[in-house]
Amino acid sequence: MTLPILNLIKAQIDDLELIVYSNLPHSLLKSRINVDFEYIGGIDDFGFVMNSATSVDLDATAKAYNLRHLDWQNRLEAEADRLKSARANLLIANIPYVTLAAAGHLNLPAIALSSLNWFDMYQAYLGERPEAGGILERILEAHAAAPKFLKPTPCLPMEQLRGLAEMIELGPSARIGLKDPDGLRKQFEIPAQDRVGVVAYGGIDSRLPVEDWPVMEGWIWLVPQGWGMTRKDFRAFETSGLAFPDILSSSDLVVTKPGYGTYTEAACNEVAVLAQDRHDWPETPFFDAWMKQNARYASVPEKRILAGQISDQIEELVAMNPPECPQPTGIATSANIILEEIQKLR
Repeated sequence: MTLPILNLIKAQIDDLELIVYSNLPHSLLKSRINVDFEYIGGIDDFGFVMNSATSVDLDATAKAYNLRHLDWQNRLEAEADRLKSARANLLIANIPYVTLAAAGHLNLPAIALSSLNWFDMYQAYLGERPEAGGILERILEAHAAAPKFLKPTPCLPMEQLRGLAEMIELGPSARIGLKDPDGLRKQFEIPAQDRVGVVAYGGIDSRLPVEDWPVMEGWIWLVPQGWGMTRKDFRAFETSGLAFPDILSSSDLVVTKPGYGTYTEAACNEVAVLAQDRHDWPETPFFDAWMKQNARYASVPEKRILAGQISDQIEELVAMNPPECPQPTGIATSANIILEEIQKLR
């Protein structure tokens, strides 16, 4: 969501110094950001503690939030010191609320950019706990540091934040790949008549038991190399040397979990999507509504994906006529809004 916007901003202002403050690996960011940038790791942002790609560990998450907020002042000052040492003039936040609070503490201009926020997410899972009131109040206060909140579609409504920031709903933000199905098949040595499915769970290090999947006639599956699949109907993404958007765009279908990046990239690259049901995830109803309008899309229970009982669904999906392909207009719109703020600071 954020990285295509950063690429476009840096392309517009050549002398802009870009600092990326993140817990994502430096190598991953370098593979997706097309310009030079300074990397700072260790941001105070964990979101949820996960049991798996789709299961939140509620007790561990509650404990982590409690520890953070019991030590709030020290956390806030430490984050403010990190921001101050970075010499930043503007913070673009997706969407670490401690860092936003630190920006407010320093009077550092900030813009929020995300399809979700941690007030709504915490409230959905932990809002009934006795300590929730004080934590939610602090999270809400932190968002006041960003007078503008850019919301790429599809996104949460964020009603509780409307009094704190100007909520600007945008088109989707998604990378567009080079669509070359023939080239993809050549790279992976896949027969021309076979369909290609990608299994991608949105960057979460969680392995599906795909070795238990039945062989689905006429289908070849692309999976992470770390899964160690040697069956003839599987290939590893990384062996092709192709960028992931090019792999996705050139495939017929992706099997995934609900998540902004994979959903919007599949829809904007006209790739069919079979998703794992995730009814507890707050974004799911908004993702579902948008995907049903903008993509060939269906969801099935987790147990069916784990067992590979998906052949009927994937055949139905690829046989459907695709809707009009959405365009990732949120990239340019977000970049223009941020560029205006940068010009004000110059």
